[in-house]
Amino acid sequence: MGSSKKGQRPDHDGWLEIVSEQFPEVALSGYWENLEQNCERWAREVTVSDFWLAVSAQLPGWRTGFRAKYQGDLLSGVKLPDFVGKGAARMSEKVSMSCAKDAAKATKLFPEDCGAVPRLKDLVRTRVSCRFIEGVQYMAEKLVELAESEGLAAVRSPQGKLRGYFAQHVTFPYAVTYRAGGVNRTVEATVEIQVATELSTTVWDATHTIYEDARSGKDDPAEWQWSPRDPRFVSRQLGHMIHLADGLLSQLRDHARAVPKSEGKAIQDD
Repeated sequence: MGSSKKGQRPDHDGWLEIVSEQFPEVALSGYWENLEQNCERWAREVTVSDFWLAVSAQLPGWRTGFRAKYQGDLLSGVKLPDFVGKGAARMSEKVSMSCAKDAAKATKLFPEDCGAVPRLKDLVRTRVSCRFIEGVQYMAEKLVELAESEGLAAVRSPQGKLRGYFAQHVTFPYAVTYRAGGVNRTVEATVEIQVATELSTTVWDATHTIYEDARSGKDDPAEWQWSPRDPRFVSRQLGHMIHLADGLLSQLRDHARAVPKSEGKAIQDD
């Protein structure tokens, strides 16, 4: 496979040649744009699926159970968020980056039974924001339990990255219809639910583009760890600081619960 210059997208001819032998359409113009349209439709379907409706129905009970145990709200919002589909440019880039050093990895992303739909973990995804750090695991475990009861093979994956990303991901395969060239095929798309705290979600939303830019090119820690004006320095250190803040917030909440009411009133009076 040909090498790429710094700052350019990696040469994908190696993996594309391998994949197009099994799925010629992947090499055609418009393939990724059509896949994006399919992902958007799948996202709408999962949003109104029996599983997500069941989550909505169970949510009041989960909130009550969490409040009884931790004396705090489970989620930062009232309603569950909708799912979204992955964009064409990001899917293409993610496949190219995965195969940049080894084109043979394409056979894992495009196995024989994939129907020309890459096995990326977040073709359809959503993000659930929790008020407290304990709510992240609590919510993720409830989602897995309910998914399994609905016949979905869900997996919970705690995420703790050096770059300052902290969340728990719940993924499961979901049967969808892939439409291409006037032909409909039943395939599996992986659905991802990201569960994180409200604070970390705010930081992630503000710094996600910085992370994506760094992941697309060379990202040597020595380039930014001693450069305070590099946006990666700020965003990644901030991610760790927010994770610490989430832990401190829980400690303060527990301390407030432990303070006798009479003592708490005296503190307020002062």
